Amino acid sequence: MLRNGLVCAILLIAACGHKTPDQQLHEAADAAASWSATLQMTAETWLANSVPRLFVLATVDAANKAFDQTGKDVAQSQGRQELRAAIKGQLDIAEAAAGDLKKAIENNDRNAVAGCARRFAAVHSVLQQLEDKRK
Repeated sequence: MLRNGLVCAILLIAACGHKTPDQQLHEAADAAASWSATLQMTAETWLANSVPRLFVLATVDAANKAFDQTGKDVAQSQGRQELRAAIKGQLDIAEAAAGDLKKAIENNDRNAVAGCARRFAAVHSVLQQLEDKRK
């Protein structure tokens, strides 16, 4: 009797923990949205002379690693094609902006950094809209 109850409990936990491919895509989009917002804030904070150049560069490197993982997750997903394409498109923009931010910081190009911050804000907004449609 106890054994049957334990088996049922394990099956129930496993069933509750399963996520659909679209739910997994939305989680990937959430991570990309979060990193986009982080990069936007980091760029804006650098423009305000509140963080050092090395901090921004380290943040860009960390974001790029997360974007790479998100790209792999999206590419391997069995979720809806239109959702995968939307996330991939925004991820491509974020990755390009991250590369541009790194160059802009290295060249001390304040105008380019401001432009990158706007691009990150746009990516964050689109990814948030995808999340809002899910709810």
